[in-house]
Amino acid sequence: MATTESAQRSGELARAKIVGVAVEHFARYGYQGSSLARIAAEVGISQSGLLHHFSSKASLLQAVLGARDLRDLAATNTDLGDFADMDFDALLAFLTRVVRNNADNRDLVQLAHITAAEATGPGHPAHDWVVGRLKFLQSLTGDALRRSIDAGEIRADVDIRAVTECLIAMSEGLENQWLLDPEVDMVGSFERFVAQLRRSVAPVG
Repeated sequence: MATTESAQRSGELARAKIVGVAVEHFARYGYQGSSLARIAAEVGISQSGLLHHFSSKASLLQAVLGARDLRDLAATNTDLGDFADMDFDALLAFLTRVVRNNADNRDLVQLAHITAAEATGPGHPAHDWVVGRLKFLQSLTGDALRRSIDAGEIRADVDIRAVTECLIAMSEGLENQWLLDPEVDMVGSFERFVAQLRRSVAPVG
């Protein structure tokens, strides 16, 4: 039993190390430009050793993107169940925590953006992740807006689709500017936008 548990733990540590190195490679070179041989060499194992844990570059990318999503949740102290009844104010607070966390994790932000740019076509192994991530954000924002409208916390005439698109565009756009120019105040600009958005949707009086 001890030997089995030790082997399992060793395998988990090896996979975590591979994923950690792969994050940097996929963020820097993209999926197409990354090499399993280079990733394996940096980890300190053979390419066949890497393939023992991940059967292909596509499966490694999926693991990297999954790990990225989990790190987002952990860093913002968010559980999946928290999304079920999130109102608009809670959503804005969550997205603000995400932006603050991203400011300390350039590789993870770059990974998401370079993957999204590469994966617009359905043949890319991350296409479903990119589309699913967008649809999740759209659904999460729309549902949060409707809950707050029903509760009388924001105006009933608010254009849900327009607010959703602007909110996503602001967070994604600021990240893109910040990747190109680290002097861009990503966090401060997003917080100011959120404050303005709250005022714009607030009930009259």
